[in-house]
Amino acid sequence: MIKTIASQLTAFGVSLAFVLCTLVFAPALHAESAQTVTQQQLMADRFSATPMTLLDVRSKQEYQQGHIKGAVNIPHSEIVENGATLNKDTAIVVYCRSGRRAGIALEALKKQGFTQLYHLEGDFLKWQQAELPLINQQ
Repeated sequence: MIKTIASQLTAFGVSLAFVLCTLVFAPALHAESAQTVTQQQLMADRFSATPMTLLDVRSKQEYQQGHIKGAVNIPHSEIVENGATLNKDTAIVVYCRSGRRAGIALEALKKQGFTQLYHLEGDFLKWQQAELPLINQQ
């Protein structure tokens, strides 16, 4: 009986570990499935005639502390409710601090029918490290 309980607990532990890993890493995998845009491409595209929305999915507080010029802020937790405010016919470049929340947002937008979705390579951290221009509202 003890062996049965031990094997059930082991099986439960393995299952729980799998579920937790899936929840933690799945958004990042979705972010990788979107096309990526480099910092240099984004800077060049900002001056082109192609319409584009730069979407910052960090919290409102993070956005106010500093964001990329021209970025619109919709926190990743509000994408489902506010995704309709975005134009489905425009390319959308999504970024967060490090990539996890961008992955969640990209998946939610994809489910809402958006097709021109891009992920900013390296997200906000890489942008900061490269000392590229930021807007600070504080």
